[in-house]
Amino acid sequence: MKRIISILLVLILTVSCIGCGSGKAKGKNSDGSDEPIDISEKSSEQFAIITKSADNDYNLRMAQGFQDVILDSGKGCVIYHPENGLVTEQAAFIEKLIDEKAACIAIAPVDAEALEPVLKKAMDAKICVCSFDAPATPDGRMLDISECEGGQMSEMLLDELYDITEGEGSFAIVSSFITSSNQKSWISEIEGLIESDPRYKGLSIANIAYGDDDYRKSYDQTVALLKTDPDIEAICGLSTVAMQGAAQALRDSGSSVKLTGLGLPSELAEYTGEEKEIPCFFMWDPIHLGTITAYVSMALRTGLVDGEEGEQFKVQDNIFSVTKSDDGGTVVIVGEPLRFDSKNIEEWKDVF
Repeated sequence: MKRIISILLVLILTVSCIGCGSGKAKGKNSDGSDEPIDISEKSSEQFAIITKSADNDYNLRMAQGFQDVILDSGKGCVIYHPENGLVTEQAAFIEKLIDEKAACIAIAPVDAEALEPVLKKAMDAKICVCSFDAPATPDGRMLDISECEGGQMSEMLLDELYDITEGEGSFAIVSSFITSSNQKSWISEIEGLIESDPRYKGLSIANIAYGDDDYRKSYDQTVALLKTDPDIEAICGLSTVAMQGAAQALRDSGSSVKLTGLGLPSELAEYTGEEKEIPCFFMWDPIHLGTITAYVSMALRTGLVDGEEGEQFKVQDNIFSVTKSDDGGTVVIVGEPLRFDSKNIEEWKDVF
């Protein structure tokens, strides 16, 4: 039976139980004394968030949303951005968190399959594990926090590519890591739609390049695509860094190829417009994704949420449902992707 669970801030609840009258609150301390109880002491529990890479504003914003909630709840927060974006860096840090007996690990896996053993080890050590932004394997997580429903992002991107090419022509893709589970899924779904949906029969993928969440490499990969496939009409960037690198490469080369994909309004505003490199692009609020990940992490730790299909919980007047995901695990969807173009980019560029 579905249940509605309100996830409340522990510190606020604690403070609200103390009288507001004059004088100091009295109570028995652990040593039996009648001295006032110190309620300012923070929890020793550590909640960790591990992103895919450093020097990425998208990851910084997700981590900020996570940290704000955890610290406001009176708990400890650990943030780790792998310097080189390597799965070995993520694995080594998870081992460190296991040794330190962290309360919960929230991770955006660089390589879900490779991380499964160490994530299972963490859960065997009674550490809660959830994934966000990109799913860990079903056996490597208790719950995935996803930005959109399966297939939704792929169809939105392909529809935009259809409009750019007028339904006929080839396009290239610039992704981040070849092992990134969410981007692998989007590419597979795009390929499946082209093959199965008659509407997209005139479209084809000319090439797929990987920028490894590195601006310079994404830039260079885009330049190489323009030389290797001069007839492409569009490029689809599947990460914020890929979009930045590709947009600048198109501008520097003077190419008429158009770009769409996933990016931050604050980073792509100068490239966005009908006569510019990017007619439109998409993104969800990364701060919100980090916020919900923090609440889920705390709820998993307290047992308010188990990550089981059918659960419902409430955060800031929004109700979320745990459903079965395409990979057989469970997932909670945090919201709809937003579309940005010349009509609204000025409004959003100062938001995130």
